[in-house]
Formats: sequence, C-alpha cells, structure tokens
Amino acid sequence: MNKNQKATILGTLMACFGAVSYYKYKQLFRIPLKEYTRYALFMAVLDDEICRNELEGIKLDGKPILFPPKAESLQYRYHLFLRLNQRKSRRRLEAEIAALEQRLQASKQPPSSIT
Repeated sequence: MNKNQKATILGTLMACFGAVSYYKYKQLFRIPLKEYTRYALFMAVLDDEICRNELEGIKLDGKPILFPPKAESLQYRYHLFLRLNQRKSRRRLEAEIAALEQRLQASKQPPSSIT
C-alpha cells in the first residue's frame, strides 16, 4: 500500500466514525436535561390532577379511594415520568403533554347524564 491508499482508507474510516458518533449523540441527547426534567414535572402534575379529578370520592369495594398527600404523589409521579420518557423526543413529549391537557379538561367537566 502506498501513502495515498493509506490516507484514503484512514479518511474513510474517520468519516464513518464521525457519522456514527453524530448519530449516537443525536440518539442519546435529544433535549437538554433541564427541559426534560421540566416536562417530567409538568406531566406529573397533570397526571396527578387527572387522577384526583376522576377517582377522588369513588368507592371501590365499599371503601373510598384515598390519595397520599400531593407532595408524595408528585414526587413518585415525577420519578416515574423521568424513567418512562428517557428515549422520547421533544415532539413526542409535547404531543403527550397536549393529550394529558385535553384529558385534564375532560376530567374537570361533570359527567353527562345518561337518559
């Protein structure tokens, strides 16, 4: 092998390594950590409100459904959403938040009477 062939092979390998590195970077770091944690906290608050609206006061086997204090509930849900949303993109998180907001609006409305 002469010098030109070695340089061509080395250049090709470096380009491939750069492309793979860029792909992995994009795959692992979709959004900044601060924004990701803000989304997780917002989703936790929305989910907690939805559950409280839909389930509070309902009896299951003759016992009313009770919720833990809001601080404990939010902390659990926050960590849950952090784990569930690890590999999601910004668009997907925003779509899920929009769906949660719609569900929250629906849960605030009184149930329609069936006649």
